[in-house]
Amino acid sequence: MTKNLLILLLMIVAFGCKKNSDDDTKLYKWKRDLYRARVQRDEPAVFFSRDPKVTGNTDAVYLSTDYVILTEYRKDKQQDSIYKASGRMQAYKYEKIESFEE
Repeated sequence: MTKNLLILLLMIVAFGCKKNSDDDTKLYKWKRDLYRARVQRDEPAVFFSRDPKVTGNTDAVYLSTDYVILTEYRKDKQQDSIYKASGRMQAYKYEKIESFEE
């Protein structure tokens, strides 16, 4: 019984310490567009997803574009951060431009 418990604990530690992303060191250049949710008459001005999917989305209002160099993991963190900090009113749309070799 204790042997099985020890094996179970070792497996939990081994899989629990796994890195979040295996692409956390490779840098990419991203085109980053910032969008704001359109104000509706009787509804809140929010996106229902952190990715605005602006193709065919009439609720997305374009604000700005910039270019950043980030890893895939950091891109996801920034996308979540602006979405949550703005109360779901703003969202980044990323497009991968190029990859940097190390």
